[in-house]
Amino acid sequence: MGKILVHICCAPDALYFLKRLREDFPTEKIVGYFYDPNIHPYEEYRLRYVETERACKELGIDLIEGDYELEEWMERVKGLEEEPERGERCSVCFDIRLERSAKVAKGIGCESFTTTLLMSPKKKFHQLKESGEKVARSYGIKFLALDYRKGGGTQEMFKLSREKEFYQQDYCGCVHALFQQKGEKALFDLVSLGGRRPGTKEERLFIKEVRIFAQELSLQVREYEFPFLNWVPLQGGVWIGKEVVPSLPVPFSRSVKGRLRAEVSEAVGDTLYLSKGFVRLVLVDELADTPLEEASFLSCPTFLVPRSFGERLLQNRIEVRLSVEFTDATSSILVIGSQDAKHILGIPADTLQDGRGVRASWVKEFLSHREEELRKGELAVVLL
Repeated sequence: MGKILVHICCAPDALYFLKRLREDFPTEKIVGYFYDPNIHPYEEYRLRYVETERACKELGIDLIEGDYELEEWMERVKGLEEEPERGERCSVCFDIRLERSAKVAKGIGCESFTTTLLMSPKKKFHQLKESGEKVARSYGIKFLALDYRKGGGTQEMFKLSREKEFYQQDYCGCVHALFQQKGEKALFDLVSLGGRRPGTKEERLFIKEVRIFAQELSLQVREYEFPFLNWVPLQGGVWIGKEVVPSLPVPFSRSVKGRLRAEVSEAVGDTLYLSKGFVRLVLVDELADTPLEEASFLSCPTFLVPRSFGERLLQNRIEVRLSVEFTDATSSILVIGSQDAKHILGIPADTLQDGRGVRASWVKEFLSHREEELRKGELAVVLL
């Protein structure tokens, strides 16, 4: 039995490609190799890797994870930052990944290698073929330039990927393509706001890791994507003079234009109303973010502040700053067990602004302890 090494870029491209490869080479052992140092940021890399791991496990294919050598990759493509998609930067990127793939293939005794990049409708087939054959000659092995896109292959790939509920990335992978494709909105992919905020890669990775664990227990799983209006706090705070007042912005507060300076015009219960900008300060005994129990259609800039600052806030001029973004985002709900179960337990997949939330290890332990109930339909767990 011979061996074929398959360089894998992502799960959506991989599943159909690997199924076709196995059909065409039934006597060959197939080994997957995930080497993609171009993918940025690291959270995106991990997300694509865990989904690739899920695809390979489903097909019973061994998977090797290569090193994440981002700095070396950035150095190799220096000067090509402005190249368009399918341009010279992509050629260099293919050379980097396929050269390492050929080296690994040779090292583990493979007679040939290929890449799932050949499935991507965003890549030039001849560009990949040229790169693969070039590095193959250097290592004395064969590059399989397989065009599985033809004959409805691309459509079948998308169909299969949707059925398996794989994460669908919305850009090629590298930081340069990210900015070319998304412009200023690319910053939301690159900046971590701490914890697992709704719609972030961290939240998606949490959901996918729990899903893989549940599937390893042979539990029923189903994932539902949904769009929502996301609220992203970028910067802000409350000051008395130069002193910072500890504070937390309330979700869906709108931005404050510039630096707003005002006095308290009215105090009603625990709420202080400033004289400008619809700003509200809510006095609390303990400064801590709390789950959003219900949505509000009001977007007044509102901060939680410690009650101990109440008198000083009433007596002094206050400065408030707040910059937020409202963006269209996508998240998902993961249902583990039967949707008709007697009892359904909801667990938040996201965390609060201060990073507090449920750990993946706790969820996995819970699933292990309640496995029988989940299997019998007595209990279902929903990651919300």
